[in-house]
Amino acid sequence: MRQGGKVNCPSTKFLRGFKAGLAELRGVVEVWFRNYFRYPAWIIADVVTTPAWLILFIVPILMFLPREQWQDPGVLNTMFWAMVLWDVVSSGIWSFGMAIRREQQTGTLEALFVTNASRAILFSGGLCVRTVTMFMGILYMFAFFTAIFKVELMLFNPLGVLASLVTGLVAALGFGLIYGSLVLRFKNIGPLNNVVQFILLGICGVFVPVTSLPSPLRLISYTLPFTYVADLVRHYALGAESLLPLMLEWATLLTQTAAMLILGLSMLKQVEHQMKYTGGLGSY
Repeated sequence: MRQGGKVNCPSTKFLRGFKAGLAELRGVVEVWFRNYFRYPAWIIADVVTTPAWLILFIVPILMFLPREQWQDPGVLNTMFWAMVLWDVVSSGIWSFGMAIRREQQTGTLEALFVTNASRAILFSGGLCVRTVTMFMGILYMFAFFTAIFKVELMLFNPLGVLASLVTGLVAALGFGLIYGSLVLRFKNIGPLNNVVQFILLGICGVFVPVTSLPSPLRLISYTLPFTYVADLVRHYALGAESLLPLMLEWATLLTQTAAMLILGLSMLKQVEHQMKYTGGLGSY
């Protein structure tokens, strides 16, 4: 179709939309990183809390194991990859929810939601910052384990581990969307996030194989994608046997991840519509 002497076709519309989306994403990410580096306390907190979490989780677990296992390479490698997965899942869960919470606190949430900007782009800046701090944390954990425990970390299939962790991050983003919709609806639910996060990763067998859990908890864990992420990470990194045949396990994981993303997007859209109708977007 010709409008104003110019040919307007779907391909050019898509290209213009894609470029506009990239420009919008660049602006959002730049704002988030400027805010992050503006407050040195945030950076210091990220540096300090990583070894604190390592000590908090690993030392009590080792205390319940026989002393001869404290230097067991298999046990220590399991702990390392569990902490990596913990960081990856936490990054996804916190990103969207905390981004919405931050806009609530600064009083800009209502102004953002009345625009036609993509909701995914608006709150993706928090994910970018969390991704950077996540890689910092993984490098920190690697240095911690190799320096303190003097253990050689195992990684049989790097591509398999990477694919599992990326899928776990996407699944966590779906859960983060669910959390974000709850933040939007109920405002401050930070303590609930911590409780749910601990319970969720415990049930999913992040630190211990899910087969060692009681039967009722095991049935719940099989319905959650993080169970299969943790299992696949152990399979590809340590050579452990997988819960299901690999193709079936990947199909189950991808299906559950897609379902969680759809549920999260649906909840966020529904809550946003309700908050706009009731005028609750700007309340804090």
